[in-house]
Amino acid sequence: FRVLCGEWIESMWDCMLVGDVSCIPFFLATVVIGNLVVLNLFLALLLSNFGSSSLSAPT
Repeated sequence: FRVLCGEWIESMWDCMLVGDVSCIPFFLATVVIGNLVVLNLFLALLLSNFGSSSLSAPT
């Protein structure tokens, strides 16, 4: 959750202290994929609401 909220740098440093630099690709992939999922959910909600409002509008 912290990674997707944008506060991922502290968690990444903690991971690097315990492990090595191999955690950097994990954090970057989580940020990119997580942001794409959130963007797709927002667009689906927006298009769903736009489609339902255009169907109920009088012509």
